[in-house]
Amino acid sequence: MSEDSKTLHFVRKRNYQSVVRDKVVRLRYAVFEQGSDQALAYDDDLYYLHGGYGGAFPRVEQALEGLGVDAKMELELTADEAYGRYDPDLCLAVPAEEIPEQARQVGAQLEGESPEGGSLDFTVRAVEGDTVTVDGNHPLAGRDLRFVLEVLDIRDATPEELEAGYAFPSADED
Repeated sequence: MSEDSKTLHFVRKRNYQSVVRDKVVRLRYAVFEQGSDQALAYDDDLYYLHGGYGGAFPRVEQALEGLGVDAKMELELTADEAYGRYDPDLCLAVPAEEIPEQARQVGAQLEGESPEGGSLDFTVRAVEGDTVTVDGNHPLAGRDLRFVLEVLDIRDATPEELEAGYAFPSADED
């Protein structure tokens, strides 16, 4: 055995942090309906504040806890664990004059008010004569989903992010 074969070479990791509370996690993800290989959603630059702030589903946070950069995983969530059940009461037929003219087309996004007084996003599903049908359900509501996740980066949250309760890209990440 030659001397060269006994030499150790250490590879420096680009980030030694783990996914834990109050860390900003950058993810790449794809979402599939369970049993399908067709992606329903994909993003390679999602930031969230880890630790129960609402930026990720609780089961996703649990699964990512303790992982490091470059970790990859798959996770299946029921509709209730993901975007919730489809609520037919959030699908409304409204007079067209109540909808801005530029939004009277299928697929248009509108912001409305929920029954509790909060903001709710609606999607135009149909335009028929003087009636526009809008849907306040998330497009993936009512579906059991499979998430494929990859941790791209982990960093300490800034005091501003902790105060706000959500992550935002820092100046050097833009």
